[in-house]
Amino acid sequence: MTQHSISTQPGVHHSGSGPAVLFAHGAGGGFQANFAPVVESWQAQRSLIGIDYPGVGEVPRARQPLQLAELADQLVDAGIAAGFQKFPVVGLSLGSAVAITAALRHPDRVSGLILTVGFAAPDAQTELFGSLWQHFAEAGNQQQLAELILLLSAPSGVLDALDTSGLGEATAQVTAGYPSGGLEHIELVSRVNLSAQLTEIAVPTLVFAAGQDRIVLPSSTRDLAAGISGAELIEYPDAGHIFNPEQSSRWITDMQNFLQYHQL
Repeated sequence: MTQHSISTQPGVHHSGSGPAVLFAHGAGGGFQANFAPVVESWQAQRSLIGIDYPGVGEVPRARQPLQLAELADQLVDAGIAAGFQKFPVVGLSLGSAVAITAALRHPDRVSGLILTVGFAAPDAQTELFGSLWQHFAEAGNQQQLAELILLLSAPSGVLDALDTSGLGEATAQVTAGYPSGGLEHIELVSRVNLSAQLTEIAVPTLVFAAGQDRIVLPSSTRDLAAGISGAELIEYPDAGHIFNPEQSSRWITDMQNFLQYHQL
């Protein structure tokens, strides 16, 4: 397999060489925003393929409500277009629902699942977070929206180290990185309902739960793992919804070990 660079097609990313891994990002994120450390670590031995959802980067915002099935199909199509027939899928947060949907709709293509801080349906904590997100976004209050996202998703230890000036800079960074389609992403979160279909998953699955997650209850991620036959659960007790560098490094290693063990 030849070396590839990031695709020139808007919203489709392909880098690295070797066996393929597909990536589904979270609400308000993007392929680069959510998976840059993985790309840096794996691109020498893996072909890393992902899509950006509508409203991320150069991808236009959706005119209709987003659908899990459409996002899952687009992701699988990107893998096929890159020349691969089967591939594991890594999903982060909302991306876990996209990954599960890809496995349900394309069982002949998806060979394994890695689901991080995911959920089969939004819990009370996720619903409250989403409601506040929608309120601030619809009101055009980007400052308060950025503060909400930073407050609830900042990696452990980040807020402890910030003074007033640093907090302002961190909030500005969240605002600058916020995609235009974030509102549509979080609206999709409210409609995720895959609990009854988890028993249909028949591929090796690894689930990561974050013990200090303030966006998705850790119990919801544990329930996700329990609903998939044979799924392995790894929990990082001190991690929040976004991992700090040390947790991210461990996450990358644990994912790599899972892929190697199952020869994916």
